[in-house]
Amino acid sequence: MAVRNGSLIPAHDPSTRENQPSILRSGELPATVKTVPTNNEITIEQSNHPQFLKSIDDLTAFSAAVNTFKRHYDDLQSHMDYINTAIDSNLKSKAIAAAAAESRNDASVETATAAVASQSPPPAEKEVERLCELMCSKGLRRYMYSNISDRRAKLIEELPAALKLAKEPAKFVLECIGKFYLQGRKAYASDSHMIPARQVSLLILECYLLMLDPKKPIDSSSIKDEAEAAAVAWKKRMMNEGRLAAAEAMDAKGLLLLISCFGIPSSFTSMDLFDLVRKSGAAEIAAALKRSPFFVPMMSGIVDSSIKRGKHIEALEMVYTFGIEDRFSASSLLSSFLRMSKESFEKAKQKAQAPIALKRRTKSF
Repeated sequence: MAVRNGSLIPAHDPSTRENQPSILRSGELPATVKTVPTNNEITIEQSNHPQFLKSIDDLTAFSAAVNTFKRHYDDLQSHMDYINTAIDSNLKSKAIAAAAAESRNDASVETATAAVASQSPPPAEKEVERLCELMCSKGLRRYMYSNISDRRAKLIEELPAALKLAKEPAKFVLECIGKFYLQGRKAYASDSHMIPARQVSLLILECYLLMLDPKKPIDSSSIKDEAEAAAVAWKKRMMNEGRLAAAEAMDAKGLLLLISCFGIPSSFTSMDLFDLVRKSGAAEIAAALKRSPFFVPMMSGIVDSSIKRGKHIEALEMVYTFGIEDRFSASSLLSSFLRMSKESFEKAKQKAQAPIALKRRTKSF
């Protein structure tokens, strides 16, 4: 309770006011009362749309999808069957064609084999002629390298004539031999693996001499200069390794053939040529050397130089090797040799007896 103006006023009870019905004023509408549906009402409302109808709709849609898939699958299967049939047909046709082609090839091979068997192989000289005509230096060297061991004599017969087919035989020969002469003397030793290659170069030079016409010397000055430079370099290398008289036989033979083919440089003396002839075994290449327009005029001078050095036997050997007996008498050479030998013997005897005579004279005094 509250006190107002000295009087007690009863307290207001909210709950009492809420429980009392509200008095409508004029013009006001009654408030709307919201109600919550009960469980029985929900059940009745749902029963108006049964669940099996929805399942039927779902089954209908699924059936339509299955039918569409089945139709596409059947179409795809038809295409696959068509492709398989086409592949099988194509493979069969190719197999038949291959069998026919193989049969034809077998017949062709048999025919070709019979034709080859009936034909003789092309002669080797044709290959040599072709390489020379083309001036194929590497090809000619390769061919000769593979045949020099068992066909050397045949190559000597074929190559001189074949070299004439080259447009510039002298240039072609220089290209064939290359610069092998710059290699040391070990390349000419008997156990060197380079011996066959060196033999090829020497054989080409020898065949060029056999082809060469002594009455038609080389016209090209550039070829002469190149060959002379090669000869000088060759000799210089041999001199640096010792001397010409101690050269390897193949080394000496190569240099002798080179200067006989293209000319003897002015720096070469008669004794240089004599040493080259002795060391080269010139008897093996005498036929080629006797065709040289450069070496033949030097033969007499070489023999004279050897006689002056007291090498009468070697000089006599050269006389018979190169067939110049008409210029040098064998009997004269032998007589000179015997006379010189006797004089040498007398000198040696006197030299040996000189100490004994001196000793006797000393004792007599």
